[in-house]
Amino acid sequence: MSKVTAQRAKSSQNALILMFFFQGVITTTQIPRVPQLIDQIGVKFDEWGLIMGFAAAGSIVGLSVANRLIARFGAQRVSQLAALTVCSLLASYAFITNPLIFFAANILWALAMSCFNISINSQSVILQNAIKRVIIGRFHGTWATGAMLSVAFAGFLTTVTSIQVHFVAVAFLCLLAFIAASQFILNKSESHEAERTKKPARIALFRTPGRVWLLSLGLFVSVSPELALIDWSAIFSRDAFGLADSGLRSIPYTGFMIFMIVGRLSIGRLTKRWHISSIASVGGVLAFCGLGLSVLLAPVISSLGPLGSVATGTACWALAGLGCSTLVPSFFSASGHVKGMDTATVMARMSLAQTVIVIIAKIAIGAIAQNAGIREAFIVPCVLVLIAALIARILSNDAKRNDIIADAFPITVPIAVIGE
Repeated sequence: MSKVTAQRAKSSQNALILMFFFQGVITTTQIPRVPQLIDQIGVKFDEWGLIMGFAAAGSIVGLSVANRLIARFGAQRVSQLAALTVCSLLASYAFITNPLIFFAANILWALAMSCFNISINSQSVILQNAIKRVIIGRFHGTWATGAMLSVAFAGFLTTVTSIQVHFVAVAFLCLLAFIAASQFILNKSESHEAERTKKPARIALFRTPGRVWLLSLGLFVSVSPELALIDWSAIFSRDAFGLADSGLRSIPYTGFMIFMIVGRLSIGRLTKRWHISSIASVGGVLAFCGLGLSVLLAPVISSLGPLGSVATGTACWALAGLGCSTLVPSFFSASGHVKGMDTATVMARMSLAQTVIVIIAKIAIGAIAQNAGIREAFIVPCVLVLIAALIARILSNDAKRNDIIADAFPITVPIAVIGE
């Protein structure tokens, strides 16, 4: 398994598990606070959509330089600096009342988070290729576990403490975890030794292979339901499901995350029988059904009373979470198998293209939510996740035609740990 020993691979894997877990925590802890943040900075839905959309422009800068920074300093050092920035910004959100300052902080957040994301995701794919076992689904499952627990706990915190105490405490806890865990991931020289593509070609952006652009589109449409729920689940639960209590609003999203975890932790077992892209194509259809039902039945769900609304809305989003579980892992995993390009570069270009489209999508969802309603806005991720299923099917058929399944996903028993 390259020059990475079994013991070193295990310690790196455990460290990545911890980093993915707390990335999920810090990414989603503000979800139940979104209505409060909107009121705190004094904006409307369409203005919030603009802030969330254009703030993603920070990711473009981060993704443009992430692979170069990783190549020069290593994923270990890049992830540490990015973690410090992200945690500091989360703490600051609780004290910002000016929308322009909040917008600037979100741009910097997106820049740092994109660098952090490429660092740990490239490490996960490199490690998977090195040990010849399908572990990426477990890493994604760890992220989802952290995200789900974070939302559930944050929903409770909205009823017992201030936003200032909430954000500062979570930021401090996450920073300690990131710095501690980052000491054990592969360093620069180890990553180079384990990298599948030993001498990657320097391919200009405009000469990027078509397969990378297809993966980029697949990544965007796959992540769209998750992004929509991160930004708008509290608003949807309030306005479409009719949940007035702030503590109850986080429950449907928690259901989404629980079933996403179940699906992602099953990837290793399922890929012993089917290619991950085949599984993802079925998952995309399930996600479309679950999310679509929540939109279609929202008026009925809101008339069932608090408990009925929570139960039915959670059931719909749980189905969507199960369907979404394999989508992002399938496209990230494929990034490690683009001939002539190293994993970090492929991921950076995939994420760069995805981010450009996300900016447009976030603005569109905000505008639709303001002018037509939150239900109508959620039609967008419903359509996009169906496209994800189609692209996953194309990749699955391509894999079978080229007989690369055994190479991409060796039939071995996965290490029995959680992972993203």
